[in-house]
Amino acid sequence: MLKTLIFDMDGVLVDSMPYHVQAMKRIFDQLGVHMDHKLIYEREGEKTVDIVRLLLEKESANDGRFDLEEIVKRYIEEFQLLVELRIFDGMFECLNILRHRYKLAVVSGADRPIVHNILENLYPGIFSVVVTGDDIVHGKPAPDPYLKAVEMLGMQKDECIVIENAPVGVQAAKAAGLCCIAVPTYLNPQELQQADLVVMDHNLLIDLLLNLHEDKPETCIRECTHLEKL
Repeated sequence: MLKTLIFDMDGVLVDSMPYHVQAMKRIFDQLGVHMDHKLIYEREGEKTVDIVRLLLEKESANDGRFDLEEIVKRYIEEFQLLVELRIFDGMFECLNILRHRYKLAVVSGADRPIVHNILENLYPGIFSVVVTGDDIVHGKPAPDPYLKAVEMLGMQKDECIVIENAPVGVQAAKAAGLCCIAVPTYLNPQELQQADLVVMDHNLLIDLLLNLHEDKPETCIRECTHLEKL
């Protein structure tokens, strides 16, 4: 029986990724290192320190000159200065209904101060469990963040559905043995084809979530006949 919905945050609950990219670009400009914007969208959901490491490696700049933790610290400060928090239309109202039907959780690769600030301001009292990039050693695409959430929730895997919008997040959910719905907020839908179901926008996602049946997750997915898996 479906008992739990586990949400990624950036790109699913809040339209925040452009601010993450902007904040990171400002820091990399200060470092004098080129930054690949697309890589951040492709690797969205990973721990920030791992994304920073990849960005530096892509430009052959990860040679010991830079303190990764210091870059992450500066990025968090820059993000909090830049961000204009915006919920996707209808998501708060949707989750405010769903919290009376299911346990709700968030699993994000973002840093703890950012995640808790956003959730406390935009989704107060909605989520019973929150896992951030600071709460685990191995972040997405490893299954660890989702396995930790399932354990904290006290649920079985076949009682949960994950809602993601990034390839590494989908990969993490499937590696954890969880059913996964994806919404292509910033990327081509084909990049999310590992998900059990891809819905094309947040309006369809909200409609789907509000009409889920309390059956097993796989059954819930199969019954969504008006939506197509890629």
